Amino acid sequence: MKKKILVVDDEDFQRDLLNKLLTKSGYTVSEAESPEVALALMKNEEFPVIITDLIMLDMDGVEFCHRIREQNSQSVIIALTGYADLYDLEKLKQVGFDDYLTKPIKLNKIQPVVEAGFEEIKKRMKSRR
Repeated sequence: MKKKILVVDDEDFQRDLLNKLLTKSGYTVSEAESPEVALALMKNEEFPVIITDLIMLDMDGVEFCHRIREQNSQSVIIALTGYADLYDLEKLKQVGFDDYLTKPIKLNKIQPVVEAGFEEIKKRMKSRR
């Protein structure tokens, strides 16, 4: 399985930072500046792991997560927020997120969460067989 990640954030700086950190760690990274752009990309390509900001202008991360799950996506969806105190991990899981990361982003925090995401994808693929 290719270690492809889709990063969705309306802040150029955050997308660029995540892209550099994840690419340096050996992942193939695609970027989308909005959930709408991400959904269009997902029509043509599969992304095992999706990292999305929770607070964006036109569609927030929770609505975006709902839209992904409506498509029966097996992707692991990781929430990204600078406002961890506003979100409860259990509530995020109830709406379809698998995990979350906080801003400011640190490589030593991202790597274990992303790797756990790819392990979860392997399990999901085995259970579909």
